[in-house]
Amino acid sequence: MYLVIKAIRIMKTKLFIYILFINYALCSYGQTTFQKSIGVANKHYHDLNIEPLEDGTNDYIVAGNLFDAAMQNEELTLKRVDQNGIVIWINTYDHPIYQLIRGFDIFIHNNLIVATGSVDVNGIKKVYVITIDALTGILQNGMYYEIVTPNLNSRGLHIVYTESDADGDNNPDPGYLIGGFYSDCYAVDPICINLGFLLRTDINLNLLWATDLDSNISNGMPNYDFINHITETSNGFFITGSVTDSVSPLQSVLALKIDFQGNFIWNQSYLFGNSMDVSVDAYYDSNTDLIYMLCNYSISHYFAVTVLDNTTGGIGFSNSWVATSGNNFDVYGFTIMESLNSSDHLIVTGYDKEENWIAQDGTAQFGQNNLFVYEFDKATGTPIVINYQYLVPHIEPVGDEFNFWNSQLPLIYYPDLSFSQGDADGAYYYHVGYRTEFNATYTEAELFKTPNDKLNNCENIEIDLTTNPIGIQDVSVVYGPTPVFASPFEPFNIVVNYSADSCDPNLSIGENNIDNNLIYPNPVEDILYFSTGNLITYSIYDTLGRVVMEGSLIDKSSIQVTSLKKGIYFIRLVGDNEIQVFNFIKK
Repeated sequence: MYLVIKAIRIMKTKLFIYILFINYALCSYGQTTFQKSIGVANKHYHDLNIEPLEDGTNDYIVAGNLFDAAMQNEELTLKRVDQNGIVIWINTYDHPIYQLIRGFDIFIHNNLIVATGSVDVNGIKKVYVITIDALTGILQNGMYYEIVTPNLNSRGLHIVYTESDADGDNNPDPGYLIGGFYSDCYAVDPICINLGFLLRTDINLNLLWATDLDSNISNGMPNYDFINHITETSNGFFITGSVTDSVSPLQSVLALKIDFQGNFIWNQSYLFGNSMDVSVDAYYDSNTDLIYMLCNYSISHYFAVTVLDNTTGGIGFSNSWVATSGNNFDVYGFTIMESLNSSDHLIVTGYDKEENWIAQDGTAQFGQNNLFVYEFDKATGTPIVINYQYLVPHIEPVGDEFNFWNSQLPLIYYPDLSFSQGDADGAYYYHVGYRTEFNATYTEAELFKTPNDKLNNCENIEIDLTTNPIGIQDVSVVYGPTPVFASPFEPFNIVVNYSADSCDPNLSIGENNIDNNLIYPNPVEDILYFSTGNLITYSIYDTLGRVVMEGSLIDKSSIQVTSLKKGIYFIRLVGDNEIQVFNFIKK
């Protein structure tokens, strides 16, 4: 029943790729690893982040925004992808009144995608939270929030699900914690008044408490007070981002610990570099009660890891370090997580700001967001086995306030680039990046799935870094409660057409230039129509690969699907010398 095509294991910098094509009815090529690009016509992908689903399918969600050519009009965009890189659906989200819905982060819990970002409400940007059904991509609930007053602009940069006790009654309060910043300026500008905020809501998005973060600096001085990541520990939340040193004033690492009710526990914020420092993520080790904070420093042009005691906030200088390299600069970390190889190791993934190389075909290439994977020993910072940077041509589109490289390193925003997950074939890393070919106009999303040796399917180089000790200067913060007001917000979803290619287009199979308009309507209630080929027979499969309907086509152009239950299905259409496979939603 299945056509299987095997390919060869990729060696370093060789442009070969695994190809294993299984009948699309099982929702996959059947390959264990992949590297592929997903593009939408006349749109730039940006702000991409990635999260696994919890429904047992090993699917995941890639979130971000689609922009026009000028990077002036954004659309929150989500896509569900299976473990073999097959796109299940892509939706954008719009609203009949409010404009510029931009997504910055998602979290997934109980088959709900929970997204945060900003939306223009009558000329003011408001932080929002919406929940979306992960099976269909359809909105469930939504709120936007005004921080302090209706006249201030706000953006949510990170969201987590938590069951912690939010009100001190010793009972769990399932809900969400959102971090971000608010400002008196519409566009991002460090000269404006910028303050970090935290919002704690219940599961229905009702506000439970809110706090803000500031530093003691004079008006008109550069202000870098932002919250960009939240890590839950055994007794509270560890908060990363940046805060302004009142003496310099320079952008400094935020290292703030609060309890589950939002009260201050300790502050270990510090300045290390000479211009711009920022913390971007953290890993909490419950066995040792240590926090591994991922940072970036402008003075070193590299990422760093600082180890803190969760109870006291004390820094372990013996195993804190900053990476350097003699032959490369501007390599910045975005995500830190546990290694698949050992619980004694951690993984840092991020982007190299600038890399030149000669591709396998002999052409000169340049990449501004080459994704790297760096594994190290928790106790020493020593690199483990071989680490890689994946070489993908890309130049950041200009014109957006959150362009990663408007400055030397991103000053504010660091989305989640990676996660690890096991499936029937083993355990793998999943990553998201960007691709803009030399002669291309628009930026595509680059999806990676690699085994625990971290080796990707296409071109790469090894990275070899040196770790060095750090020295710090303490920075104070101002932290406390702040007023917040909530309002309903309910955008609607729009199905998006897309194209997909493996990293070598000559080896792509089955999914190139998929046009969802060839089957319609989608979602469907009664009759599914086709506008492609001389089709004869069909088979419909559920997401577990079971045949639920099969037979001959009515007039070779339609199928009655009224009897199907609600959900996602895959249809295999067979005609004269052709086989086509599509996914559709039965409503």
